[in-house]
Amino acid sequence: MSSNIAITRVCDYCKKQFTARTTRTRYCSHTCNSRAYKALKRSEKVEISNQVTVQLLNAALEKAKAMEYLSVSQTSLLFGISRRTIYRLINQGQLNIAKFGKRSVLRRCDLEAFFTVDVIENSLDPVQQFRGLENCYTISEVQKKYKVSSGALYLLIQSQGICKYSVGRYTYVARRDMDIIFNAAGV
Repeated sequence: MSSNIAITRVCDYCKKQFTARTTRTRYCSHTCNSRAYKALKRSEKVEISNQVTVQLLNAALEKAKAMEYLSVSQTSLLFGISRRTIYRLINQGQLNIAKFGKRSVLRRCDLEAFFTVDVIENSLDPVQQFRGLENCYTISEVQKKYKVSSGALYLLIQSQGICKYSVGRYTYVARRDMDIIFNAAGV
């Protein structure tokens, strides 16, 4: 049904201005209407495909949750960390593995114990861990005292697993840890 009114509208698809004869008109032409419909159907298909993918990933996750021994891929999926990080933890000796041919498997209880201890240790704030900042060195103090570059110091801190904390604009490490490492090295 047409009317004598003329309303200026903007097409929902092409965003061009047009004159509509009804208040419900959304598109400037049949072509824009068809294209918008096809785009809507295409996005619905993509959404359905994404939902199927999520369901498959969730199925793999649910399967991994029920298993006692996990592969590296299942472990990365279950804990949300990369496979490379897991291999790095294995190489550092922080995670125990069993080898079956070329396949590495990890016990679930070992993984949960490792991540539980890690969360508890990292939950302490610097004042609780070091009993105050007076028992700490800043990174620059360690560099000056032991005559070591910043790159070598950070590599040493990372390789030894020493806790460092940023408070304000300074990064602190425990004096006790630094003194032990550098005295053991004979510096």
